[in-house]
Amino acid sequence: MLSREEHEILTRVGPGTPLGEVLRRFWQPVGLTELVTSKPQRMKILGEELLLYRGASGKAVATQLRCAHRSLALDYGRVEGDCIRCPYHGWLYDAQGQCLEQPAEPEGSGFKEKVRIKAYPTEEISGLVFAYMGPGEAPVLPTYELFDETEGVKGVQMRNVNANWLNAAENIVDISHLAWLHGYTFPAYGAKKITYHWDRKDYGIDNVLLIDGVPDTHISCYGFPNVNRFSGPPVEEGGAIVNSMIWRVPMDDTSVMQYFLRFYKSKTHSFRSARFHAELGKYKPLPEDWWGIDVSDQDRMAVEQQGTFADRENEHLGVSDGGIILLRKLLKESMALIDAGKDPVGVIRDPAKQRIHFPHKSAMMAERHQGVSYGMGLREGVAAE
Repeated sequence: MLSREEHEILTRVGPGTPLGEVLRRFWQPVGLTELVTSKPQRMKILGEELLLYRGASGKAVATQLRCAHRSLALDYGRVEGDCIRCPYHGWLYDAQGQCLEQPAEPEGSGFKEKVRIKAYPTEEISGLVFAYMGPGEAPVLPTYELFDETEGVKGVQMRNVNANWLNAAENIVDISHLAWLHGYTFPAYGAKKITYHWDRKDYGIDNVLLIDGVPDTHISCYGFPNVNRFSGPPVEEGGAIVNSMIWRVPMDDTSVMQYFLRFYKSKTHSFRSARFHAELGKYKPLPEDWWGIDVSDQDRMAVEQQGTFADRENEHLGVSDGGIILLRKLLKESMALIDAGKDPVGVIRDPAKQRIHFPHKSAMMAERHQGVSYGMGLREGVAAE
């Protein structure tokens, strides 16, 4: 169990909070490439309101939402080149946040040189827009094998969860739930005896699970602080497994945006990008049949129904919760490293170490489950050739 003070430290994500400072040291997804256009849009990430748009150069731009003049929301503004102009008094900001024009100020005034809004570096890869919201020079953006896959079907999606971030993050390493929560969808290993262990790695944790009667080991990976790598069953009969990643990004203390990347090799399709994204900012309530075939809704039920903040002061963790204990240890260790002026666990500065290789072997997920659609739209999503 956690004390009330420990619980506060591990659940609050706003600027200046210990957890918020850890998460800000990593590149975080803030949008989908397909949805970032010249029409400015607002996002909420780590308790901060952001403005996101695509400039004339094609570069995605991320800044604070509000104008430094009178706090007007700039998603009502106009993109000019790579800049954003506030519609209230015409103040113009470049992609780095510097104010360039203040039309109502006296000619020759140097006031604009003194005004900046927060702006964050961005990078785009594999359909996702990432931003670095931390202090100092940005670290290297980690790359993964799914970023490079082209011979098959790839798609991205974003989806809300109404719960604190720690609820969602702990679900990644809570591997014993697979044989129960997902046992309805995957009856071959439902409610079976399990053995498990967790291996700490430079990137985070390998979750290793063996289910009685399933003749292979399931490995899913936790990339610190909020990446999950795993596999799902095929969406085409006799087809390849679906390789998946999720970034669980806190919007604030009570909600999380999940960014999904999925890929599978296809016998019937050449490369295409499958669009199955959710509407921005729209929360999809749990369906009445959440227990059915949508594994993500099963996880979302478990994450949300612990309460917005799980009652960790009264929890009783067992041996099977070793992954949760290790995750909390990594968070506390990272907080201590930041206090000492160092990078937290898993931050990459050396470009030679940019590539992260997750071990991934999952007979459990590779089994052909007739009638099962794991991918929240992989079957029903619109595909663009």
